Amino acid sequence: MILGATLGVLVALAMVVHLGPGTSWLINIALAKLTLIAAGGLMGGGAVAIRLDSRERSKQLPDKTDKNSIV
Repeated sequence: MILGATLGVLVALAMVVHLGPGTSWLINIALAKLTLIAAGGLMGGGAVAIRLDSRERSKQLPDKTDKNSIV
Protein backbone atom coordinates (compact mmCIF):
# COMPACT_ATOMS: atom_id res chain seq x y z
CA MET A 1 0.00 0.00 0.00
CA ILE A 2 2.84 2.36 0.77
CA LEU A 3 4.37 1.72 -2.66
CA GLY A 4 1.09 2.63 -4.35
CA ALA A 5 0.68 5.81 -2.31
CA THR A 6 4.27 6.82 -3.04
CA LEU A 7 3.80 6.22 -6.75
CA GLY A 8 0.60 8.29 -6.74
CA VAL A 9 2.26 11.19 -4.94
CA LEU A 10 5.25 11.14 -7.30
CA VAL A 11 2.98 11.21 -10.35
CA ALA A 12 0.97 14.08 -8.89
CA LEU A 13 4.17 16.04 -8.20
CA ALA A 14 5.43 15.33 -11.72
CA MET A 15 2.15 16.65 -13.12
CA VAL A 16 2.41 19.83 -11.05
CA VAL A 17 6.04 20.43 -12.08
CA HIS A 18 5.25 19.49 -15.70
CA LEU A 19 7.79 16.69 -15.87
CA GLY A 20 7.33 14.14 -18.61
CA PRO A 21 9.05 12.26 -21.39
CA GLY A 22 8.84 15.38 -23.60
CA THR A 23 6.18 14.01 -25.92
CA SER A 24 2.73 15.29 -26.70
CA TRP A 25 0.56 16.50 -23.83
CA LEU A 26 -1.98 13.81 -24.70
CA ILE A 27 0.59 11.04 -24.23
CA ASN A 28 1.72 12.62 -20.95
CA ILE A 29 -1.87 12.62 -19.68
CA ALA A 30 -2.35 9.00 -20.76
CA LEU A 31 0.85 7.92 -19.03
CA ALA A 32 -0.14 9.77 -15.86
CA LYS A 33 -3.56 8.11 -15.84
CA LEU A 34 -2.08 4.66 -16.39
CA THR A 35 0.43 5.25 -13.60
CA LEU A 36 -2.29 6.42 -11.21
CA ILE A 37 -4.36 3.32 -12.07
CA ALA A 38 -1.30 1.19 -11.32
CA ALA A 39 -0.85 3.01 -8.01
CA GLY A 40 -4.47 2.28 -7.13
CA GLY A 41 -3.92 -1.36 -8.01
CA LEU A 42 -0.89 -1.53 -5.74
CA MET A 43 -2.83 0.04 -2.90
CA GLY A 44 -5.76 -2.32 -3.44
CA GLY A 45 -3.45 -5.32 -3.59
CA GLY A 46 -1.80 -4.27 -0.35
CA ALA A 47 -5.19 -3.86 1.33
CA VAL A 48 -6.27 -7.32 0.20
CA ALA A 49 -3.02 -8.85 1.43
CA ILE A 50 -3.42 -7.21 4.85
CA ARG A 51 -7.05 -8.35 5.02
CA LEU A 52 -6.13 -11.95 4.16
CA ASP A 53 -3.33 -11.93 6.72
CA SER A 54 -5.60 -10.67 9.49
CA ARG A 55 -8.27 -13.22 8.53
CA GLU A 56 -5.70 -16.02 8.71
CA ARG A 57 -4.50 -14.82 12.12
CA SER A 58 -8.04 -14.62 13.49
CA LYS A 59 -8.64 -18.28 12.56
CA GLN A 60 -5.76 -19.46 14.73
CA LEU A 61 -6.61 -20.45 18.26
CA PRO A 62 -4.88 -18.40 20.96
CA ASP A 63 -2.00 -20.08 22.68
CA LYS A 64 -2.46 -20.67 26.42
CA THR A 65 0.98 -19.23 27.07
CA ASP A 66 0.10 -16.04 25.19
CA LYS A 67 -0.22 -13.22 27.74
CA ASN A 68 -2.40 -11.14 25.39
CA SER A 69 -5.07 -13.79 24.93
CA ILE A 70 -8.32 -13.52 26.85
CA VAL A 71 -9.17 -16.69 28.81
